[in-house]
Amino acid sequence: MTRPRRHLTALLRRAQARGIAAAIAGLGFVVAVGAGPSAAQAVRTFSAADLMKGTKVSREACAKLETSVFVEAEGDAVCIRYYIAGDARGKRAAVFFPGDSIGADAKGKIAPDPGYLTQAPEYVQAAVGVWSQRLGVPFVFFGRPGLHGSSGWHGDRRTRREVALTRLALDAIKTREGLAGYHVAGMSGGGILAAAALASRDDVGCAAIASAPLDFRAFAKTFAIPLRIDGPRAHYDLMPEAATVAGRKGARILFLTSPKDRAVPPATQQPFVDAVKAAGGRYLHLMTDGRGPDRHALTEKSLFSLAMCIAGAPDGEIAVRYGNTGPDDLPPP
Repeated sequence: MTRPRRHLTALLRRAQARGIAAAIAGLGFVVAVGAGPSAAQAVRTFSAADLMKGTKVSREACAKLETSVFVEAEGDAVCIRYYIAGDARGKRAAVFFPGDSIGADAKGKIAPDPGYLTQAPEYVQAAVGVWSQRLGVPFVFFGRPGLHGSSGWHGDRRTRREVALTRLALDAIKTREGLAGYHVAGMSGGGILAAAALASRDDVGCAAIASAPLDFRAFAKTFAIPLRIDGPRAHYDLMPEAATVAGRKGARILFLTSPKDRAVPPATQQPFVDAVKAAGGRYLHLMTDGRGPDRHALTEKSLFSLAMCIAGAPDGEIAVRYGNTGPDDLPPP
């Protein structure tokens, strides 16, 4: 899907007006330094058809892509696209898992998130460069299966299959880029992947998990989602992982919840946090207002609080800065 030149030029102007904090929140809005009208005209945005139906990429084709890894798990094989900026070799990189890009519209019909269709690889890469500078560490934007140039099907979101593929892809990216490990952040459905990474890895430094349906059974019940419990497409249940997360004593864990979140209500997040506490885990739980009509979006706050964690700020300082703050209470560009 190619966007008209006038649309893209306006998009870039809006990005510049909103500044650095918008770089990943929408990902259609990025600080595109030096991107003039001719560059915008050539940008090809992500496809609604690919998002809804999925895509296939062979191992051979994946190998020709500069920042992609091919992984196989749970009966599927996908080419995971990732975007990276910063001097990564020998260092921990901050990896961000975005939220879902399919949801119900006002009439209850399953449809693409309109914002996703304004995004493109060039925009994502520009945003990654901005966030690497802002966080002061190498930054990786992880293309979940079926999203942001990765093959696979986004219909497999929040499943055992997606978690298994993601775990293998993180291993492959670490090897390919020579990373020492990760800091992880995830928003909404991407927060499930961040929490799963924390549970399965011993090389995580800081973790920021925002607005995520961590008790998926409670989430499914709240929204009358048929819960799949068998096979590779079973919904991933994080609750049994709480004790493992609690045991990651080398990691600093931040949970971010918007008290008025209507997309992922706090009651679908809190049971996991409570289970981590019951298992002896240490964490900081930030109650802080999210953006958007559903008061759900905490992307920027998750990344800025992650940055403070990476920099070694104590929990109390992070809590003062981002706990109980308004949706737009963010650092200046």
